[in-house]
Amino acid sequence: MKTPLFVLLSTLLCACQSPSIPAQSTAIPSQQKAQDTTGNLIIFYDTQTGSAPLLKAVKASGASLIYEYKNLNGIAIRPSSKTKIEDSIAYFKKVNGVLSVEQDRLLKLQ
Repeated sequence: MKTPLFVLLSTLLCACQSPSIPAQSTAIPSQQKAQDTTGNLIIFYDTQTGSAPLLKAVKASGASLIYEYKNLNGIAIRPSSKTKIEDSIAYFKKVNGVLSVEQDRLLKLQ
């Protein structure tokens, strides 16, 4: 009788242990940030101003238009490979009617 009770208590004790913690990523935050972005920019604009000044700026900068979000008043672009992403963000933030400029990010579901 003592053996089954001991086995039962051992099993219950093991079941209550917390799961092992996965190893931390060795990537430093700047590397992690670079891995979580696509290199594209998502830009939203004011509806009263419209997209014309923004589309003109995209063409002038050498960026590529990827997608127009008609219902959201925004666009997705790929900046020129000759331009740093930070410089592209600063450039597009100055365009008339632009409300926000953000890097396109990858979200991982776990």
